[in-house]
Amino acid sequence: MVVVVETALKAVLILLYATFVGFMFMGIIRIVTARIHRRVGPPIYQPILDTIKLLSKKSNITHGLIYDFGIIYALGATILALMFIPLGSIGILRMYGDLILITFLLEIPMLGIMFAAMSSGNPWAGLGSQRALLTLLAIQVPLGFAIVALAESYGTFSTYQIVMAQQSMGWSIIHLPLLLAAVAYDLVLQAMFGKEPFDIMIAPGEISLGPMVEFGGKHMGILQIQHAIALFAETLFFSNIFLGGAVITSFASPVLNTLASLGVLLIKQIAVLMIAIFMGAIFPRFTIDQAARFYWKWPTIIAATGAILAAL
Repeated sequence: MVVVVETALKAVLILLYATFVGFMFMGIIRIVTARIHRRVGPPIYQPILDTIKLLSKKSNITHGLIYDFGIIYALGATILALMFIPLGSIGILRMYGDLILITFLLEIPMLGIMFAAMSSGNPWAGLGSQRALLTLLAIQVPLGFAIVALAESYGTFSTYQIVMAQQSMGWSIIHLPLLLAAVAYDLVLQAMFGKEPFDIMIAPGEISLGPMVEFGGKHMGILQIQHAIALFAETLFFSNIFLGGAVITSFASPVLNTLASLGVLLIKQIAVLMIAIFMGAIFPRFTIDQAARFYWKWPTIIAATGAILAAL
């Protein structure tokens, strides 16, 4: 019973930490993008205020069960993925093969959002959903090769074991095969973030925000929370498998060890986020056919080369 309570408490604390940091990441995206565009930008806590406002609104209409369930489905999948990703020395769920499971769970939320959007009957939501599903299909090939390269290099599909192996072997990106896999995965991450040049599924000003056009009030507030947790989980996963995860410290106090590990891990996550922000602020939006051709060409070639080199 004590173990169950302790595990539940850890899960709640991780969820609160991930949500807060995720909202800060959303604020950083706004601020950095604004500064690149020579604007001031909103305060870093603005996404939290926006979400509180959305959750406080009353919803007088609904589009049915699928519309409501799709959002909860997306949020639940994101939280489940987070529980499998090691956060320093803290881990809630662990199993062999979780490298594949986490990758799968991080993609599920897009499907939940698509179900909800298409059930609304809005043509712009349907068009955006089609583009999102094609993008999801396009990233599967380079993503699969990147995961294969990792498994071949470390001989395991366990995320925790990959993190531990990097403590002695060095970061994944210092090895050429895994550097190529990391480059391909980072390009895939750009689409998972929904950032330019791969934001064609939303395309503000073209298809009225696509899947998001019918969301508002509490539904949009829940999606904001899901997006915040997803930002944290995706950057955490990348930092774990390619950047060595959290460092092992030797302070006398366990609290200091935990804080130092989380601090180093947070710096790595912010670095991953910054790359996505700069790419999004600099490159123009791809059309959906350009995005699909791009993913089936360069990231696939890069990731496949990494997988072949790792096998050799």
